[in-house]
Order: sequence, then C-alpha cells, then structure tokens
Amino acid sequence: MDGPFAEPTNTREAILGAAFRALRKHGYASVTIQRIGDEFDKSPSLVYHHYDGKDDLLVDLMGFLLDEFEASISDSGDPPPVSGGDSQPVDESAPSANSDGAEAPPERSARDELDIYLTAAVDPASLDGAYAPDAQVVTVMTELRAQAANDEAYREHFDRSDRVFGEYLERLVREAAAETEAPDGHAAGASPPSVPVEEVVATLQTFATGGMFRWTTTNGGAWVDDSRAGIDGYLERVLPLVETDEAD
Repeated sequence: MDGPFAEPTNTREAILGAAFRALRKHGYASVTIQRIGDEFDKSPSLVYHHYDGKDDLLVDLMGFLLDEFEASISDSGDPPPVSGGDSQPVDESAPSANSDGAEAPPERSARDELDIYLTAAVDPASLDGAYAPDAQVVTVMTELRAQAANDEAYREHFDRSDRVFGEYLERLVREAAAETEAPDGHAAGASPPSVPVEEVVATLQTFATGGMFRWTTTNGGAWVDDSRAGIDGYLERVLPLVETDEAD
C-alpha cells in the first residue's frame, strides 16, 4: 500500500513514501533511517541530507498526509475514505475517491458517515470494501500519537490534526442533525435546551481516540457492543437538539 506515494513528484515525496512503507512494515519502535533508506529507490544518503533524524521525518510524513486529507475535504466537500489514520478513524494516507477513474461508491448520508466513523474507531475489522480501515496504519498511527506524550513536535501535529478532524466532524454533525426529525414531545413545545455542536464533536473525537487505542492495545472485543450502544444512544438523544446553523 503506497497511498498517495504511488507516483511521487519530487524527492521529498519519494522519501516520505519510503518512510510510509517502512513504518507500516516495521512499526514505530523498529523503524530506522536505514530501514527507510532501504525502501528508497535512490541513494539512502539523501534521507540523511533532508532530515535530522527519524522523528523529524515521521512528523513531516504525518503533516503531509494531514495536508492531503484537508485538501481532499475542502476541494470536493465529499467525505474521504474511512480508515485509521492519525488516531482518527479516517485514513489520511488513502487516495481520494475515484483517483483511478473507478465508479464512485453510493452516496451516504451524514448519519451514515458518522456510523462508519464510530465503527472504524472500535471495530474496524467489521468494515469492508474500498473504504475499509488499514489495520496496520491504525496501529502505526496509534504508536505515533503516543509519542506526543513526551515530544512537543508530535504534540503540535496532533493538536492540528484534532482541529482538522474536528472541523470535518462538525460538518457531519450539523448535516446529520438537519436530517434528524425532532421527537413529537420536542415539537410540542417541551424541548430541552439546544446542545452546542462543539460539545458533540468533542465527545465523538474523544470516543474515537480512546476506541482506537483500546482496539490497538487489547485482545478480543467484548467491550465493542456496549461501547457502540452507548455512543449510538447518545447520538439518538443529542442530534435532534443540535443547532444546525453556524454561528456568525
């Protein structure tokens, strides 16, 4: 799997593609500049020339993938392929839909997209098709996020990543709320207070990040059904209460 690096256009992209392949193959702890160089089809010395070390290179790799993801959702407005990139269940490394001229998949509602997002967080193996998560990328991105506990460069990247994914989720939540019919009791005038969309987004992101870590670091999945039932019930209760208009 080369993701966006199948046809690199410059030396930087070629090096990042080599890093992406080596990272998937060896994982964070075992990947080295030498192993990245082994995946590079030019002189490995170029890797040392462009980067000070492994972490400098990997932070640049994540930044590139996040840039690609951000561009894909701002250019087309369409949801990107679902996977486990950046500790969020959307694969920053996946190519844009129809990049090979294939027929587009059926259009999904915003609520469907949220369901896939949540499933990718706690049960990615249950998804299939072109937009299924890449399990190795999920594991590697979880390893990389863990580095943010002690490395400011990683922390700054994941701060930005959370903002980008938060904006993506905010759009989905607003659209899903607009698609949701208010219960009869609410329409009768006994509606509870509205819920800020930012609160829902923060809840979903925290659920997703925790779910990805638990999926990556434990065996079995006895907890999955209860987790999904809890978050699904939350969305059923809260979506009718979300204000769908953006604040001025």
